Amino acid sequence: MPASQKYISLRAAILCSLALMVFSFFIHYKLPFRLISFTVLFIPAYFFSRTIRSFSDLRSIVIGSAPARIIVFYSVAGLLLGLVFSILYRWHLEIRLLPDSFHFFVFTAALIGATEELVFRGIIQEYAKSVNGLFSVLFSTLSHTAYKCFLFLSPAASTGMNIGFLALWTFIGGMIFGSIRHLSKSLVPPLIAHVLFDILVYAEFADAPWWVW
Repeated sequence: MPASQKYISLRAAILCSLALMVFSFFIHYKLPFRLISFTVLFIPAYFFSRTIRSFSDLRSIVIGSAPARIIVFYSVAGLLLGLVFSILYRWHLEIRLLPDSFHFFVFTAALIGATEELVFRGIIQEYAKSVNGLFSVLFSTLSHTAYKCFLFLSPAASTGMNIGFLALWTFIGGMIFGSIRHLSKSLVPPLIAHVLFDILVYAEFADAPWWVW
């Protein structure tokens, strides 16, 4: 890849990440400050629209270019990771290790998880790959971790969330999800892991928690 193209891709990764941090920080404010959140979304929307111009582009990002057997192998790994992470998280919350009921919000939770994977591991990690693979995994992980932390650090957020715990486990999960995305050359494995995690963690939620705007 030419040096100029590497710079353009890295710049896109940085600008999109910064915009998403600003979005998560201001989204729980009331108007007019909330408008800042929606305004900065034009930045990632601009870059994403240049990346995904058709269904074929979206399919290329999600499915990738690896042989089917590689994708299946890492998808099974993603399935196991999602299950293990959800059990560990539910154990931390001191609730049943597996949900005994499912409510409608679980569909929204799954959609949120899938969207985060598309944005951070599917697009931003691909932008950062212009530097190298290891950097792309680390960059997308830091970007996603910062996005999550800014969501809960905002003065407008009313939460007792342990930010250190959130940052640590988002970073660990991000490094693992980003690694299997890089190794499999497909978004399917981390997408499966994240969606399954959100389904099992939020299964009993009858309504959206406060951080879902």
